[in-house]
Amino acid sequence: MWRPLLFFFAVILSACGGGDGALPAQNMGETYCGVVTGSGRLTGAVSSVHDGDTLTVNGQSIRLDSIDAPELDQAYGPTSRDHLASLALGQRVTITYSKNDRYDRVVGTVFKADCSNLNLNQVAMGAAWYYEAYKCEIDIRQRTAFAAAQVSARARSLGLWAAPAVAPWVFRNGEEPVVPTVCPNGDAASN
Repeated sequence: MWRPLLFFFAVILSACGGGDGALPAQNMGETYCGVVTGSGRLTGAVSSVHDGDTLTVNGQSIRLDSIDAPELDQAYGPTSRDHLASLALGQRVTITYSKNDRYDRVVGTVFKADCSNLNLNQVAMGAAWYYEAYKCEIDIRQRTAFAAAQVSARARSLGLWAAPAVAPWVFRNGEEPVVPTVCPNGDAASN
């Protein structure tokens, strides 16, 4: 009797891949700059850019949500960092978030004053991958935007797509993550 129940819970828990304490998209109802985001807000000037998906605001390390940039010791890693720095360093930004990661970094979406989404820009310019393993944690419209930005960057051979590139998660762990096909809220995870 318990086996079917345990199997059901295992399927549900694995369906959204990633899940390191994050709130799923259906728990995110706030909007900022027309984007469904977490309810947390942090505003300040970007004081440093560590790599293509991590920066510092008000002494707080910020991990850009939904993307994964090449590591600094990977091909295109320093270029990815430099691209993010050109967009953000010294700029006033607002970070919307709903979680912290295991390194106590805020994991959020970074917006400039003109509402440009730096996370999406990194993907659109070929400076980072859309991190599909965590797609169930964001609104379906954001999934669609990230997926389309990556397809476009890849088709135009922008940035890391200009030469064969190893995804950072493969570089770090040697394996592909589980990418969900259905999200726990019932959305098809096709994007």
